[in-house]
Amino acid sequence: MIVVTLASLLLAGGVAGPIDAYDGMSRVDATRVIAVCVMKRDRTGAMAVAQTDPATPNFKKAAARINPALATCLKAQATSLTIRVNDMRGVLAEGFLREDEGASLVRARALSPTTPKRVTFGKSEALNDATLFRCVVDAAPAQAATMVLAQPGSVDEGAAFREMAPALQACVPENAEVHLKPFQIRLLVAASLYSRLVALPGA
Repeated sequence: MIVVTLASLLLAGGVAGPIDAYDGMSRVDATRVIAVCVMKRDRTGAMAVAQTDPATPNFKKAAARINPALATCLKAQATSLTIRVNDMRGVLAEGFLREDEGASLVRARALSPTTPKRVTFGKSEALNDATLFRCVVDAAPAQAATMVLAQPGSVDEGAAFREMAPALQACVPENAEVHLKPFQIRLLVAASLYSRLVALPGA
């Protein structure tokens, strides 16, 4: 039953949980612990989830693949944990980007920035957020890499976001309202940066 519940919620681009939780640990930190477990159990599936936009057919396939690993990791380690789709995508991407002493982030700093253009939002909030930050990261890849390399909540992370703010303003649709917490921005940046890197020739 846990597997079925997780699959239906994750495939819909919504929330998986509550299933089990870590006492005294923030939701995002607990999600990072779960992500490490999932990466060990199904690395290929975790990579697919990290690089794929939510609420799309490809994401449904990727989510279905990691669902057994995710269910096992949640059942074994959590208590009352809620996981949002873009949070899981972001923590997985963050983990992959920081591997090998951040070698991928060095490559990211060398990427050429694109000219930001306002994106169009649809009905899926998760997909809208992913689309928006793909635009932001494409326009400011070096700053995105700095953010992912910085410790969460640090001065360096905040400084990197401030440098990305002009790109965000240029990408967001006119009259749109975007309400995201700092940790959500960080994870959306990580997922978008990872997606761009794996799409490069020879990646």
